[in-house]
Amino acid sequence: MKLSALLACFLLASPLVAVAQDEAVPADPKDEILRPPPTYKANGVDVVEKLGSRVPLDTRFRRQDGNVMTLGDVLAAKRPGGAGATGSDELPTILTFNYSDCPMLCSLQLNGLTASLPEIARKQDGATFWLGEHYRIITIDLEPHEDLGKLAKMREKYIARFPEAQREAARAGWTFLAAEMPGDGTHIKRVAESVGFSYVYVTERAEWAHPASLIFLSSRGMVTRYVHGIEFSPDVLRESVLKAGASEPATAVGFMNRCYHFDPSANDHSQAGVMALRIGAAGFVVLLISGLGVLRSIRKSKSSHVSEKENRS
Repeated sequence: MKLSALLACFLLASPLVAVAQDEAVPADPKDEILRPPPTYKANGVDVVEKLGSRVPLDTRFRRQDGNVMTLGDVLAAKRPGGAGATGSDELPTILTFNYSDCPMLCSLQLNGLTASLPEIARKQDGATFWLGEHYRIITIDLEPHEDLGKLAKMREKYIARFPEAQREAARAGWTFLAAEMPGDGTHIKRVAESVGFSYVYVTERAEWAHPASLIFLSSRGMVTRYVHGIEFSPDVLRESVLKAGASEPATAVGFMNRCYHFDPSANDHSQAGVMALRIGAAGFVVLLISGLGVLRSIRKSKSSHVSEKENRS
C-alpha cells in the first residue's frame, strides 16, 4: 500500500450500539492506520442521530428515469395491491446516501444490504418482508453532477443481486434520486441535514467523504431508527422495517463506518519528515561513496609503496 494513497477506514462505535464484543485481540503495529491531522476537512463526517425528526417532503429530485418529483411524492406512493408491513398500503422506507463513483464504501454498504434483504423476504413467524411490497428504499445520490445513465446502471446492478422472483417488486420499490438541477446539491443537503447525515467533498481526491448508515423512516417521513455499518443482520432489518411501519422509534444498532482517502504527504509535517529522510539518505550515500574513495586511495598508496620496495631490492 502506498503511503501517498492510504485508505483510512475508521470503525467508530455508535453510542447506542447493542453488539457483544469478544476478547480484544492486540493490533499488529504494521496494520496501524494513520489518523488525519486535526485540520483535515473530512474529520467532521459523522451521523448525529435525530430520532423523531422528519425529512423535508418538498425537496425536489430527478428520479433515475429522469422524472422530477418531490421526496414527499416518493414516500406517498401506495403499495400496489394491498396492505404493507403493518396492514396499511403506506410503506416504511430505508433511506441511504450513496453515489456511483464511490471508491469502496457505497459498494460495501449496498452489497451488505442486498445480501440480507432476500433473507427477510423468507417467511418467518408467519411474516415476510418484500422490497416493493412491504417497504421501499430511497437512495439519494450525494454527487450533484451525477449522470442519470450511471445512476440507472448502479440501480440495476443491485436489483440484479435479488433472486429472480423478487426483482420485479424490488425494481418497483427501490428509487434512486439525483439533484433536480445538475450541480445544485441544495436539496440533497437539506435531506441529509434533517437526518443528521454529514458529508464533505474532498477536492484533492475528487471524492465524497461520508459515513455508512441506513436510516429508517415511517411512511410519513419520520426517522425511526439508524442501522450503521456495512453488514446487516436479517433479524435487525425485520425489526427495523416493522417498527418504521408502526412509526415506533428504536435504538440504533451497529458500528458506524467512515471511509475516505487521507494523503499524509499533503500535511506539512509529513512533507518535512519525508524531506528530512531524503536529505539524510542522500547524506549517507555521499559519506559512503567518500569512505569508499578514501579506502581505495589508501589501498592504492600501499600498493605503490610495496612496488617501490620490490624494485629497489
